[in-house]
Amino acid sequence: MTRSALALAAALVLSLGCDDETPSMMEDAGPPPPIDAGFDAAPSPEVCHGDAVGTPPVIPDPGPATPPPTLDCGTPEIVEGTSLWRWPYLESATQTTVRVAWTTRNTGGRGVVRFAADPAGPWTEVEAATELFESTRTAQGEDYVAYDATLSGLTPGSAYCYEIVEDGEVLARNLRFETAWLGTDRPVRMLVIGDSGSGSDDQLAVRDAFMEGEYDLFLHMGDMAYGSGRYDELESNFFDVYQVLMREVPIFPTIGNHEYVTNVGQPYRDVYHLLENAWREADRELYYSFDYGNIHFTCLDSNEATLIPIYLDTNGRMTDDMFDWMVDDITSSDADWKIVFMHHPFYSSSERGIRTNNIARFRSLLEQAGVDLILVGHDHHYERTNPLVDGCNALEPRGVTEIIAGGSGASIRTIDDPNQWFSARVFNADYSYLRLEVHGCRLRGQALDTSNEVVDDFELNGCDP
Repeated sequence: MTRSALALAAALVLSLGCDDETPSMMEDAGPPPPIDAGFDAAPSPEVCHGDAVGTPPVIPDPGPATPPPTLDCGTPEIVEGTSLWRWPYLESATQTTVRVAWTTRNTGGRGVVRFAADPAGPWTEVEAATELFESTRTAQGEDYVAYDATLSGLTPGSAYCYEIVEDGEVLARNLRFETAWLGTDRPVRMLVIGDSGSGSDDQLAVRDAFMEGEYDLFLHMGDMAYGSGRYDELESNFFDVYQVLMREVPIFPTIGNHEYVTNVGQPYRDVYHLLENAWREADRELYYSFDYGNIHFTCLDSNEATLIPIYLDTNGRMTDDMFDWMVDDITSSDADWKIVFMHHPFYSSSERGIRTNNIARFRSLLEQAGVDLILVGHDHHYERTNPLVDGCNALEPRGVTEIIAGGSGASIRTIDDPNQWFSARVFNADYSYLRLEVHGCRLRGQALDTSNEVVDDFELNGCDP
């Protein structure tokens, strides 16, 4: 290993324990090496910062919207006095499957999920896998048992009632979930937040505000468990806070730098059961992809633990790393919309500024692969960029919009310059969340504060002209 490679590796080890205030070494990593994913690195984003030239394309009318399925499962009930600890939460929803997970306090009985397309039945029963988490492993003061059940053979775009049972005792009943679907008729409604896991009153205020809406999926941009991504922090600052939402809306998270601090992200990987479609077995659940409606989502790991080995591979010897996988994943999809979400931004008006080297090495590949929208967190404010490509303002659909949704609970960042050339809207006067709705070629987005006042309202075009 060369001296520079050793220095980078040493910095990686140190970076895993760094606080959010510490600048990333990836911002000053020197000139970019060759990229090993089949695309060329972009030029340095120092030119053409003026307004995009031309007329933006007209977004086609998506037509009438098909409403979500109606199914009344009764009043949701978490039964008191049982062994249930972490409420049931939905994960990895696809067109035909969904995973249901929960925990109980060291009882370890036979756990099952019962579900039906009608509250009158017939009911199907699926036994859950179990894993004991001893307090010596989690440092939570008591042992608990984690349950995970995959429900399969489901109908796309349909609603189901479900309940969870242990040894014949009902722990939760009258719950409801929906499966994913393909196509353009039905809008996809998304809740997007990041950097929420402070356990503060501000986090709860954001939660209370967004619970007034209705969503099909919940995207979290990482840093859901300050300060170290420990088991107890995930419990108190994430699951306890969002348990009512996640019993009916599936969670699709990405790993933040704070989740990496404890045992290189092991608690994060233990509490989630994410889609395992990355090529490398060791990387599965750190990045993955899925489809909803006419959207292809690609979740990436933007932390240094994943990026540095890719950047060190200057000769492109590895052909199965995350960059290789993501380019293949994105370009293989024929979905109208290609949305990438991860933790770290490329462009920001906060004191962290523009991550020039990551733009050249990383974002350039996303642009060339045909991504429409990049969702991120890490910087604790809301910001939407202009459509950008090759470091220039560009018209849609060629330009790629990036949105920071990091103002959902952690202390809000200072904005150095609210009038940056790349920024369409920046907001840090209050905490906030983002809701998106995709219908056909049209994406409607709104950022809202804790009073549910709209602080940004926009539309994007996801289809080729």
